[in-house]
Amino acid sequence: MRSEIKFTIFIILDKDIKYILIKYNKMNFTDINFSYKSIADCVVDFLKNQMELGYLKPGERIDEKELCKVLKVSRTPIREALIRLEMDGFVEILPRRTILVKKISLEEIRDIYQVIGNLEVEAVGMAIERIEKENINRMEELYKKMVEALKDGDIDKWIDSNLELHSIHLHLSGNKILKDIVSKLKKRLYDFPRKIVNIPEWSREMMKDHFQLIEAFKKKEKAIAKKIIKEHWNFKRSYPFIVQYYDLKNEKSANSRKYI
Repeated sequence: MRSEIKFTIFIILDKDIKYILIKYNKMNFTDINFSYKSIADCVVDFLKNQMELGYLKPGERIDEKELCKVLKVSRTPIREALIRLEMDGFVEILPRRTILVKKISLEEIRDIYQVIGNLEVEAVGMAIERIEKENINRMEELYKKMVEALKDGDIDKWIDSNLELHSIHLHLSGNKILKDIVSKLKKRLYDFPRKIVNIPEWSREMMKDHFQLIEAFKKKEKAIAKKIIKEHWNFKRSYPFIVQYYDLKNEKSANSRKYI
């Protein structure tokens, strides 16, 4: 299970250098990641972290003035950050400056599945020409971790291993834009907030896909690998599990014919 990490945020301005220092509790000083970012970048990171930890929940209002006070920054970087989050699908900016954490809908999930499915099919096709034995070994290690995670009921670990397994063929595709788009969409699906829900039948289906995908990579069977990953992201196939995972039963009853 993912533990909630409390942190203190300091916005530090040193001439033209702007960066954020995130100081984690129970963390060694050497573990802290110092990086140079704009103030808007810092605000984006802060809000995403609050969403991921569940402190900002879907449907909740974000108070722009309060955010300025808490982070001690002007409204300009706050607005820039919120516009970027809206473009990425994490918030909604409504008339009269009402800003809400965006709820995920069945329609949005369906669209994300279609985009990720098509992009991962392309990634698998490119990756299979470049894959090496060490990549296959890493895939098999991650598959074993996923098996262990399911046995232990550690769904958080299962999700992380699942994402890393997919990241191998995304990285091997050699297409950074494709990889970045898929990564951003998966964050929308899984991380804001991270849902720790185990649906055994869905997990079994996904594990079967992963096993078959690894075997196809081993044998360099491009057409089979592309078919597996296309079916893996088939929205209709996963529809009943998606409704359960995201607790969208009300939306299902109102729009069932639209999505299946």
